[in-house]
Amino acid sequence: MSRHIQVESFMSLTGSNADNRILVKPSEQGAAIVHLYNELAKISGDQALTELELNEKAKSALSLLAKELLAAKGKSLVVCGNNNVGEQVLVNKINDILGNIGTTVDFTEASFQRQGDEREMNDLVKEMTSGKVDAVFFLEANPVYDYVGKAKLKEALAKVKTKVSLGYSLDDTGVECNYLAPVHHGLESWGDAMPKRGHYSLMQPTISAIFDTRQGEVSLLKWAGKLNESADQPYYSYLKNNWKEMFFSAGDALGEFRGFWDKALKDGVYYSKLATVNVSFSGDIIEAATKVTKPAKDGIEISFFETVNMGNGQYSENPWLHEMPNPVDRTAWGNHMQIPIWFNGDKDFITFNDLEDGDKVEFEANGNKKEIAVVSTFGQMRETVAVPLGYGRKFAGMVGSNVGVDVNDMLQDSDGLTQYFLTGVKVSEKIGKDDDFAHVQYHHTIGVTAKDSKTGEMKNADESALPDSFWKDVFGVEGFQGALTDRSVIFRSNLKEVKEHVEELKEKREEFKHLNEQQIYHGYDELYAMGHHWGMHIDTNLCTGCGSCTIACMAENNVPVVGKHEIHRHHEMSWIRIDRYFYGDVENPNTVYQPMMCQHCDNAPCENVCPVNATNHSSEGLNQMVYNRCIGTRYCANNCPYKVRRFNWLDYTTADIFYENEPALRSSDWLEMMGEDNEIFGSDPLTRMVLNPDVTVRSRGVIEKCSFCVQRIQEGKLNAKKEQRKLREDDVVTACQGACPTGAIVFGDMNDKENELNKRTESPLTYIALEETNVRSSVCYTMKVNNRNEEFNA
Repeated sequence: MSRHIQVESFMSLTGSNADNRILVKPSEQGAAIVHLYNELAKISGDQALTELELNEKAKSALSLLAKELLAAKGKSLVVCGNNNVGEQVLVNKINDILGNIGTTVDFTEASFQRQGDEREMNDLVKEMTSGKVDAVFFLEANPVYDYVGKAKLKEALAKVKTKVSLGYSLDDTGVECNYLAPVHHGLESWGDAMPKRGHYSLMQPTISAIFDTRQGEVSLLKWAGKLNESADQPYYSYLKNNWKEMFFSAGDALGEFRGFWDKALKDGVYYSKLATVNVSFSGDIIEAATKVTKPAKDGIEISFFETVNMGNGQYSENPWLHEMPNPVDRTAWGNHMQIPIWFNGDKDFITFNDLEDGDKVEFEANGNKKEIAVVSTFGQMRETVAVPLGYGRKFAGMVGSNVGVDVNDMLQDSDGLTQYFLTGVKVSEKIGKDDDFAHVQYHHTIGVTAKDSKTGEMKNADESALPDSFWKDVFGVEGFQGALTDRSVIFRSNLKEVKEHVEELKEKREEFKHLNEQQIYHGYDELYAMGHHWGMHIDTNLCTGCGSCTIACMAENNVPVVGKHEIHRHHEMSWIRIDRYFYGDVENPNTVYQPMMCQHCDNAPCENVCPVNATNHSSEGLNQMVYNRCIGTRYCANNCPYKVRRFNWLDYTTADIFYENEPALRSSDWLEMMGEDNEIFGSDPLTRMVLNPDVTVRSRGVIEKCSFCVQRIQEGKLNAKKEQRKLREDDVVTACQGACPTGAIVFGDMNDKENELNKRTESPLTYIALEETNVRSSVCYTMKVNNRNEEFNA
């Protein structure tokens, strides 16, 4: 089993999936790389470098890491997370020492994504400032928002006569331009790309252009005098001829071009013949070492990072991305400063500056002051904080404008490259409160451990941090947040323990099966073995918490967007949430993500409390909703142990569109420029085109929840019937299953004993959440197993 070690200061999404984390301050990243290199150089005989100041715990862990890497020569990989060229060169040398060049580091099929060079942008700004540029074109780029030197860029643009923005909509850069040339959306356009060396991809339009726009490439060709205007589809013609010249004429393909082109369109990708690229390291490590960032002596340090949902803010006009919580800190609709939380060794959890979630602070960095709300995050190193990028755009349509805080102007460059951290940051005490702080999870830990301040022994910090022993004695409540250490919500372990106790796991699995044999309605067991009985399996070892399933479910099932204010009131509507739990060392924990949706229980506690039978059981094992029968008593939601039912407190799809309840959106610069007479987002004909016609749009006062994509089940059955065959395993793919990039979710018929679903459920690592309640859930999970080396945290 592989081992993933992450060196970082804040809990990143990648770090949350690591087996071990080594905590260093942002300015110590370079020192960590130098120390790791020196430890390897001792054995390889390479020249040693001057050590930089680094915390002793990290030094010890990195020395151990060096031994593990050497034991896996040619099978390991070291990746640099900084934008410092010197540190990147040293990491390349480390991979060279480990024999990774040509094995795990592959130059034959190198990735060509994110190829922009910030230094070229810096040169452009200098040329514009000096008056050497008469015209500038921005193609689907927004540097006035996300460029590190945005203030200088604005000044430089004022000296350029002709400024043209080719974008999907009015953005921060477009406002500064003389001309706006609206372009087709990517789904309305022809195009091609080379994401990897030798991998060529074709993009085809799925719909005709909705607006009176023109593809950006067509505009550029026309202005360059290279456009064949006699062609019906000028850019398609240009693209086709280009492929003919590049691949077919070059002898890369055989036969007629028509056949080659049709196959490329059908496949969507073309693989060119590649010669193996053999490379060797030739960098100057002495020169590289001089460019390594020197650690700061003291003070607070801040990291800036992109979240998986918002990225750099390019798509912040999409409300789904705001509605989906950040997987790590579980906040939505804005960015928040992540602050550390730790245990005092007695009975209290302590947060940075004694701040509470949602408190507002002022922080100063790189000559800028900002106000932002905070959220305490386990795994955040002391004396460090972190803030996401991608928020705070002034011109991002009716949805994305004025959401969050723009911190791009706080970034600074080093040798012309953006540095994504700052030292010497000042963070104030509490100055206010975010009254609409949108946090979707309040229980974060399952038995985190810490050293007892009196005995020095490790203890369960959750159970120790009780507000009063009265609660434990009278109500049986354990832990800081009601500890779940003895409940089957999350099963987790490490590889060593699993190997030692695999027989015990098998016995426990059989015991649980026996406990869950009883049906509520006796004498009808044979009905479950007839026809289809749908179920799902989720492997928590494969789930990274990325949230793709959440977005896919919203799109497929017309899940309404409710906005920040309603999420603050705990009225979020997403059918599938990804619960995130921390366990292990309180200051450097492991993480497990658990997608949680309706479990479609055979002994469903929601069904027998509904007074009007609005929630009932189908003949195929689905717990289904009859929307026009529901009268909104919410008894079902109250009786659901998984808390996965959602109630439409308002008419979110028509009369109570979230946009109307968001003061920040209603007072944005974008709205002031475009005028108040714009149709309300979500209720206008255009944005309602996003609704899936196969799924009912729910109204106020109705309960809704995961349906196992029943519309897709019906479609699969009908297709099989038309083709006069049995239903195949791949005929029905739920939205969450199809969107999962790691294959963590498997859906299928539990009565088909040969399918992948049943193969997974036979594993002794399989469990059902809250199995002791005997609700007979149709969703099961795989125990989270990490490969943690406890010596790293010794």
